[in-house]
Amino acid sequence: MLGHRELSIDDYLAILRRRWPLIAIPALLGSLAAYAVALKMPHRYISRTLVLVEQQKVPDTFVRPMITEDLNQRLASMQEQILSRTRLQPIIERFGLFREAQSRMATEDLVAQLRKNISVEPVRPIPGTRPEELPGFYINVTWKDAWLAQQICAEVTSMFMDENLRLRQQRAQGTTEFLENQLLEAKQKLDEQDARLAVFKGR
Repeated sequence: MLGHRELSIDDYLAILRRRWPLIAIPALLGSLAAYAVALKMPHRYISRTLVLVEQQKVPDTFVRPMITEDLNQRLASMQEQILSRTRLQPIIERFGLFREAQSRMATEDLVAQLRKNISVEPVRPIPGTRPEELPGFYINVTWKDAWLAQQICAEVTSMFMDENLRLRQQRAQGTTEFLENQLLEAKQKLDEQDARLAVFKGR
């Protein structure tokens, strides 16, 4: 009998030799059960695209930024528009997604299922840069078929690029109008200065 003395390594080894079936058998059965469950689970493939955001190159002192709101808010707004029913339903119809469930599920539920498999993750800014500068974002699509995951990811990425281009064109048009107004004001001031100089010379 050990009593109250402290157990040594030899005591632990002796216990392990006596009780090894109680440790080995559950570990072996657990590994076999996990392997069997893994075989039964459906395959899931992830297609990922990195979209880099090009920052404005003209200094703010010369031209006001084309994108005035926070880029994270802009990305969230784009995500809401692109992952809407009007954008995702054509993808479901084009690639024949959820064929076995289309007869018993509403279109809104199918769109919600597809939306769950699409995620957008912003890339963290590099240390030392301004926190509002979003370097880019990842678009992830998880699907049970590798080819479909890739095709859906390409479609969603294309929609993000088109929406970003549309927004940039709108803001570029605003910047162009701003520059034209500044040029017109500068020309008017220059004309006024020329008129004053002519009057001064006439005197």
